[in-house]
Amino acid sequence: METLFTYRWLLGSLGCLLLPLLGIVGTRWHWWPYTPGLMLLVAALGLAILLLPLALWHRQWLAALPPLLLLMLVFPFVLRGLTLPAIHDISTDTTEPPPLTAAARLRSASDHSTDYEGEALARRQAATWPTLGPLLLPYPPEQVHRQARGLIVQRGWALTADTTADNERLLEAVVSSRLFGFRDDVAIRLTPVDTESGIHTDVHTDVHTKVDMRSASRVGKSDLGANAERIRAFLADLE
Repeated sequence: METLFTYRWLLGSLGCLLLPLLGIVGTRWHWWPYTPGLMLLVAALGLAILLLPLALWHRQWLAALPPLLLLMLVFPFVLRGLTLPAIHDISTDTTEPPPLTAAARLRSASDHSTDYEGEALARRQAATWPTLGPLLLPYPPEQVHRQARGLIVQRGWALTADTTADNERLLEAVVSSRLFGFRDDVAIRLTPVDTESGIHTDVHTDVHTKVDMRSASRVGKSDLGANAERIRAFLADLE
């Protein structure tokens, strides 16, 4: 009887890992929309919060491991959700953000619009990431374009557009998250800047390049800081 009791504890605690795993697999393989996948994760968290103290009270140490592991893995994301603003569209240029032209064709009716929300969104972004802005490079757009495209390929992003219009170059790509496979759209705009604009450099080129980048999630109210971190990391590597 005691053995059966122990097995019941173990089976219950394993649900803390199996439920989010099912949610991840089902969402990533498009068995259902992202909402049921997240609900399975929330259910697993509730089960973990309930089982962990009970398992410790009854000294079921092995049964306490799965809920403890889940809580430890999810805690950083919960903390981000509580401390970061609920926004999902980040841009280095909040006045004229790089357009998500390809993304507008790829997104479904249930996805977020590609329209930028304007001043209200810009103020919330500036309050959290005040230093996030364009990158100025002392190289011509052709050279920066090759490097930016190479970084996109290196990161495994799916390139969706590579266009030139009005002397500007625009790269667009789709990024999928590692676990749930959530898709974010990225736009990188390269604008030529005259060397007489006040940018001083030791590199002798006729034209410099201003790099603006936008990263926007297709679903969800908050990106948990993923888009801002993606822009920061990409521009740092490009520089």
